[in-house]
This record gives sequence, structure tokens and C-alpha cells, in this order.
Amino acid sequence: MIHFRDATCHRNHEGTVNTLKSLHIHVPKAVLTGHDAELTCSYELEGAQLYSIRWYRNMIEFYRYVPKESPATKVFPVAQIKVDVAASDQNRVVLTEVDRTLTGEYQCEVSADAPLFHTDIKSAEMVVVEPPLTSPNVTSDRLSYIGGDHIRANCSSPPSLPAANITWYVNEQMVPGFTANHVLNFSNGYASSLATLELEAALHSPVPTLMIRCEASIFDVWRSTSHTLVLRERSANPASALGRSLTGAATGTCLPTVIVLIIQFFLQLLLQRYSGTSIR
Repeated sequence: MIHFRDATCHRNHEGTVNTLKSLHIHVPKAVLTGHDAELTCSYELEGAQLYSIRWYRNMIEFYRYVPKESPATKVFPVAQIKVDVAASDQNRVVLTEVDRTLTGEYQCEVSADAPLFHTDIKSAEMVVVEPPLTSPNVTSDRLSYIGGDHIRANCSSPPSLPAANITWYVNEQMVPGFTANHVLNFSNGYASSLATLELEAALHSPVPTLMIRCEASIFDVWRSTSHTLVLRERSANPASALGRSLTGAATGTCLPTVIVLIIQFFLQLLLQRYSGTSIR
């Protein structure tokens, strides 16, 4: 239990009745830049009156609600914090058009009224997300393959705050357990994500194509997918499709062709001889 006002806050010694219980704070884990954020604080006073609600960011007070005062709501000037007073009350405070500077820890402090002024405080972190300007991009070291080939694909997500997580999909099936993201940090605080997928093409696969794509995400507030690469399986011996084989595997296919050529040669020879005899 944390007390900010020692003169009025009392610790809950053994034998005293605590009139403030079940304090819970809910702060969005992440919110997109430019959006609003609603922070809530719930509590039970068990018959006591509320003295005050105070909200802090990194221990700097920016909002106060005291029901006995008029007006009950007071907003303190803290850089970049804009409070929607009409939407805020003793249980919630709404921040409008948040930006990256508002990432940090938020505290809700609740105080019961006299005579005990029991006080409790809870805190939670919030991250303001600045997503990439474009979707992730996927490339591969080949556009076709044969069974057993080693395939290497790369996915890159443009700079964002924080860096995006990358998930791979092959033939629309998520690649499980993939966490090998490389993060490139920039001096302005942004970071880009790079990931590499390595796989071996299956032998005798019933599906003659591989469809590869990647998806970038930041918490649950932003998600984008790349285009899909389509890799097609090619024949292990393209010459066999022409009826010829360097290995002798297509001998049965070539033999009739050779016989036909021999017969054509002898027919032409016989015709030439017959023609010569007729002239004489």
C-alpha cells in the first residue's frame, strides 16, 4: 500500500476496518497514435464516502476528481496530455489524440473520506504505437523448385514504434514457433523488423506450388500482411518432357522414333535405285 499524503493516509493496522477494497485499474496495453485512450479505475468503499480520485503519469498528477469540490473535476497541465473532461468522472479518464510521448506508467489513486482517509494506488503500463507506413515485404531466393530444394525467404517490416512482430504463413498455414526476428534500431527511437524463413521443399508433394507470405503485427492494435509469393514446382528432368533422356530412362519412348527414321532411309534408297533403273 502506497500513501502520498502522510498527514491524512493511515496504514491498515491490525484491528482497524479498511473501507477501501478491491481497487482495480485498467489501462490499454497499447493504443494507436492519434486515437483516444480510456483509463478506468474500479473500487469498493464499503459504505464510506469517496474523498478523491487522482490519476498520474509517471508519478505526475494530471487529473483529479473530488466530489465535495466545485467543480469536482480538475485537470493539471502536463505536456501532451489532453483530457476529455466531459467523458471523464470518478471511474474513468479519457485521453484524446495520444501520441508517442504518452507511453509510460499510469497510476490511479483512490482515497476514502474521513475519518480514516484510507488510500490505495494501482499502476499499469501503456504503449502508444506508431505503425509502419507500408505493409511488410517478402522476397525469395527462387521462384521455382524441385523436391528437396532448400528455399530461403526474407520478410522486412518498415520502421515503427515499437518494432513489429513477424509471422510466416506457408500455403496459408502458420509456421509454428517462429520467433527469429532481427530488430534494427534507429536513433529516433523507431525500429524495423527483419525475419528469414528457411524450409526444404517436400519430395513427391501432392501440391505443386508453395505460397509464402508474412504478416507484421504490433500488440493487438495493428496488423498488415505482405503480398503472396507463389513458387511453382518444376520437373526434375525437363528434357524428359520432350521425349528424350540423357539417362536412358526414356529408351522406350525413343526406340520407335529411331526405327521410323531407319525405315525412311531405306525407302528413300530403294526409290533412288528404282528411279535409276527406269531411266536406263
